[in-house]
Amino acid sequence: MGEYLTRELLRIDLVQKMLGRSTSELITRQRSDPPTGEVTTPYLSARGLEAHGLDAADVDLVEGEVLGVAGLLGSGRTELARAITGVDRISAGLIRIAGTAAHPRQPRQAIALGVVYSSENRRTDGIISELSVRENITLALQAQRGVLHRIPAARERELAASWIDALDIRPADPERPAGTLSGGNQQKVLLARLLALAPRVLVLDEPTRGIDVGAKVEIQNLVTELADNGLSVMFISAELEEVLRVSSRVLVMRGGELVASHAADSLTVDSLLAMVARPDDEVRGL
Repeated sequence: MGEYLTRELLRIDLVQKMLGRSTSELITRQRSDPPTGEVTTPYLSARGLEAHGLDAADVDLVEGEVLGVAGLLGSGRTELARAITGVDRISAGLIRIAGTAAHPRQPRQAIALGVVYSSENRRTDGIISELSVRENITLALQAQRGVLHRIPAARERELAASWIDALDIRPADPERPAGTLSGGNQQKVLLARLLALAPRVLVLDEPTRGIDVGAKVEIQNLVTELADNGLSVMFISAELEEVLRVSSRVLVMRGGELVASHAADSLTVDSLLAMVARPDDEVRGL
């Protein structure tokens, strides 16, 4: 709390004072590049991938990499995510996971291959508001096991408690209806649900949309930590600064086409905006 001259207050300090958190808690961890050395083959690759709203996309995702995807609304970024994760059926192209040809025709098949997807609309495609935090966290794992193989109640409580602690979900009440949580904590519950499946590839579509600045930084830091531990992450966001901050490499989508691929540290917000917004063959870097 307090009153300050705007010229004397940095943006990060303003956010700190609004949220009551220390500056160190609000700084996103520096992204780390994917591991080098023996890892030469992408864990997930797609060639000539076509689906509704997507035209002949080539994608490589290396183990331990955060691959950013930037584009305007309708650019094909969501269609790319949905095609890779089996939500939308592909009409052409080849997907390889761990070097083996794979054509997931539904999310269940993608999950079995270690590929999970978080939709950009967590309220309609993610959180089930009336269910508890515990039930939301264990929902996908229970679906994977089937109705005849119920997760024991004690194990379900243990799983929920461990993910609540690991992701710092607040309030830390597993029986609280998930719909009563803040947007940032609902997003953490969704991530816990996906991570409980022990995936190898995590596809996140607008994971920080509609949440406060502090929660946004927490999600960004979590993504970086997951990649540091070997998870491959595709990170889709309309916020170009966020894409550059989190990713090691950035794909640019425009008009349903993948038009460029660059190392994140070779880009600025302005140069990325130029590629996202203007059709210009000179920006192609594939």
